[in-house]
Amino acid sequence: MKAILFRPQGNLDFKRSHQLKQIVDKLIDKTRNFYCIIDMGLVNKINNFGLTTLVIIRKISEKRGCLLYLFNIQDDIQLVFQLTGLDQEFHFLEDKSFLYSLKPKLLLC
Repeated sequence: MKAILFRPQGNLDFKRSHQLKQIVDKLIDKTRNFYCIIDMGLVNKINNFGLTTLVIIRKISEKRGCLLYLFNIQDDIQLVFQLTGLDQEFHFLEDKSFLYSLKPKLLLC
């Protein structure tokens, strides 16, 4: 199974969320049955637009047979997921060795 690693940077706000959704949507439309991993390590902040976009991306990926994982989430952003209950809705990748074994294609967003 193939894997694509997305690495958004900065604040996951309206503008960046829209960019991320467009990029992920295009790739998911062309490819099916793969791992979609979003590395949140370079995301400083996330707002309601970012959270909504991630939920939309999760739903789109599930419909197309792709497995979506969030990875490398900073503590303050993890707290946002916990407070909103979204930590129960997403898969979080904890094992870096699993990630590297997939040999993902990297896309900076």
